[in-house]
Amino acid sequence: MPDLLAIFECNARDAAASVSIIDDTPSAIRSAVQQLTEGAKSIVLGLGEFTSRETVGELRQMPNVIAEPTDEQLSVASVGVSDAFAGVASSGSVCIAMGPPLAAAASLLMPLHIVILAADRIVERPRDLFDPACLGGEGRCRNLVFITGPSATADMGPLVRGVHGPHHLQILVLRNGHGQ
Repeated sequence: MPDLLAIFECNARDAAASVSIIDDTPSAIRSAVQQLTEGAKSIVLGLGEFTSRETVGELRQMPNVIAEPTDEQLSVASVGVSDAFAGVASSGSVCIAMGPPLAAAASLLMPLHIVILAADRIVERPRDLFDPACLGGEGRCRNLVFITGPSATADMGPLVRGVHGPHHLQILVLRNGHGQ
């Protein structure tokens, strides 16, 4: 069995994402997010079922978190925090489930996107997510978005990052599973 975490980490970094491997405790997650968001004027949480209630509670207590952002606040927020349905080792991609409130906005609009990913939800290839035996078959009935590195385009010549979405992608991989 390949070391999926090591492969994921290498490929995510190759795709210009930053990866930190941290303990799966509410305090460790909050500490990591606070460090990454130091100086941020506004933080939007688009967390769903893959982050524990305790962790969500810890993150909601951070300064500058907007509990229920207006459209105007969403348009100028500097950080979005979401949790990942899964990670894909072969590409270094995170897979975000679009069902939870604010998941799309937090993962696609803000200049900094922080993703919380449980290490035990990293699969080898994208197609594994649609195998009924993988992650309880959940991938077959989800609206999923694959994100590989920060937003980038080469439409008009050289590669430019952050044009259509996040300028930076920071992935926090949790060592011991879900956080639930």
